[in-house]
Amino acid sequence: MAQPFPLGPAARRAGAALLALSLALLPPAARPQADNLPRLGDAGGEELSANAERRLGETIMRDLRRDPDVADDVDAADYLNRLGAQLAATPSASGFSVEFFLVRDATMNAFALPGGFIGVHTGLIAAAQTESELASVLAHEIGHVTQRHIARMLAQQRQTSMMTLAAAILGALAARSNPQAAAGAITMASGAQQQQMLAFSRDAEREADRVGIDTLRAAGFEPAGMVSFFGRLQQATRVYESNAPGYTRSHPLTAERIADMMLRVQDDRYRQRPDSIEFRLVRARLRALAVTGLDGLRDSRTQLERQLRERATHDELAAWFGLATVLVAQRDFVAADRALTQVRQRFPQGHPMIERLAAEARLRAGDAAGALALAEAGVAKFPGARGLVRLQAEALLAGGQAVRAERLLQEQLATLRSDPVLWRLLAQAHHAAGQAALAHVATAEEYALGGNWRAAVEQLRLSRRARPPLDFYTGSLVDARLKEFELEFQREQADRVRTR
Repeated sequence: MAQPFPLGPAARRAGAALLALSLALLPPAARPQADNLPRLGDAGGEELSANAERRLGETIMRDLRRDPDVADDVDAADYLNRLGAQLAATPSASGFSVEFFLVRDATMNAFALPGGFIGVHTGLIAAAQTESELASVLAHEIGHVTQRHIARMLAQQRQTSMMTLAAAILGALAARSNPQAAAGAITMASGAQQQQMLAFSRDAEREADRVGIDTLRAAGFEPAGMVSFFGRLQQATRVYESNAPGYTRSHPLTAERIADMMLRVQDDRYRQRPDSIEFRLVRARLRALAVTGLDGLRDSRTQLERQLRERATHDELAAWFGLATVLVAQRDFVAADRALTQVRQRFPQGHPMIERLAAEARLRAGDAAGALALAEAGVAKFPGARGLVRLQAEALLAGGQAVRAERLLQEQLATLRSDPVLWRLLAQAHHAAGQAALAHVATAEEYALGGNWRAAVEQLRLSRRARPPLDFYTGSLVDARLKEFELEFQREQADRVRTR
């Protein structure tokens, strides 16, 4: 029976891979051909509905979210989605839903999945020299989504069940680093079918370039960022062909494509767009934690301290923040406080990421009260910052204030129901407050967000047998939720049976 498989180390590294489509390779043009470019996505929309594509993407994401390398870095994820929202609000992306997620991988890569889900590697963000460069990659991936390139490929498989398609796509991702493991994990997809899912056609790439450049212009980013970033990747491919960036293997870069980009932006007046503080802080954090072992943290600290001592950095704020991040990871909290003081001197207006790191340092040092004070002050100044809310709840739990943590988390989940970490913290708060039944309910919601319907159903059943019992109103809500989860589980099982 073919089914999505648990992602092991090889498959997690292959999360770096790009999902693509099976389109015939056509000769690239040496000059811009905006009027002549085929709109490959037009036909796809007639054969695969947007709802079906989204459902398939959600099925794949449920498996990917169980992978520890699909990073739960709330600050970076929220930044990516705010940046993506700016790009998706442009006319060229109007009417399409996109959701970005972070993959903990040092390689430079990004990939689009069915339904508008787009994965971005930490290595890609760390390698971007400007925010416009990062935005250019996101805009390119959005171009693949808006032109429905993926839907076109999936429409060719319309006789195949959703679970089988999901397994094939996950297998294609895994095959990027371990073809043998992928072949053993799925049985329906031939090697040729997997290969078709691993390389965009040249026409599809050029169309995504064109749409991406239009998107960058409309969103106020520098279109030349696409030329500079992709040009650097092309150079790296030529110099280190045996170890080329993963993005160039799944998004073939040619001299014609680079020339086409250059001609499309040559008449634009260059305007230097300042990088946002979010980009600078997120990039500094990811660079600082690129290698998290003891030796890696030590080397990162040494490098940052040398840069600051020798004034060899053009962004001291980011360097101090990166150093503070490493120091917290090393549990050198005294030195971390000194570094954070330097950060605040250079950015006195404050930022949620700065306040969260300061509160995290206090919490890890065993000072729950100090962490809570910092987190509460940060939430008051920056309402809606998920990283600070999580830290505030953790500090309340660490300080033995379970009832306050319950109230806080219930308030937050009224608007942030799709955050599994908040549900996990709420379950801990309920358990600490002696509310076993409610703890089971919160755990069920966490499992449901990960698509683990069997476990979610079991948790709700346990909640109905726990003591003290649920009140009538809550029990009625649980019964209704139980029916929903049971139906989802039955659908999943039926789809798996059809893959036999």
